[in-house]
Amino acid sequence: MRFAVLFVLVALTGFAHAAESYVSQKGEWIRNKAETKIPADGFKPIDTPMVVSKDDGTELKFTIYVMTNEGLQPGITFEGAYDGRAYPFGKGTTLAFTHVSPNSFRTELKSADGSSQTELVTFIANNTKMRFEGKRTEKTGKTYEYVEVWDKMQ
Repeated sequence: MRFAVLFVLVALTGFAHAAESYVSQKGEWIRNKAETKIPADGFKPIDTPMVVSKDDGTELKFTIYVMTNEGLQPGITFEGAYDGRAYPFGKGTTLAFTHVSPNSFRTELKSADGSSQTELVTFIANNTKMRFEGKRTEKTGKTYEYVEVWDKMQ
């Protein structure tokens, strides 16, 4: 009888842990220009890779690369957690991440110039794409919505 109770407890604990797991961003990502929809007067999207070196569902580390005269180089790096707290992301900018569901998370970006962005990011296409549905507010108060899609490099 004790074995049966122990088995049920272990099975339920494993099920609860699996239900709390999240899709990881870990890997190399590139923006899908065809599927991205940003208003013409919106921000200039990133056209260089993003490499997520750590995403264990709690901690997150990634680097966005930039093109220089020497070629592709590491640019802005983020190190933080999925805890809703703002972490540094470049000069005077902060970025916060929060899990919404096992396959989605929310981001909140605040820039030193007074602009901000909120995004709902969802993994789609068997987790080979990230779809960012966002709203940006410029320092002037002007707002607009956008969709950005990133493809996972294989």
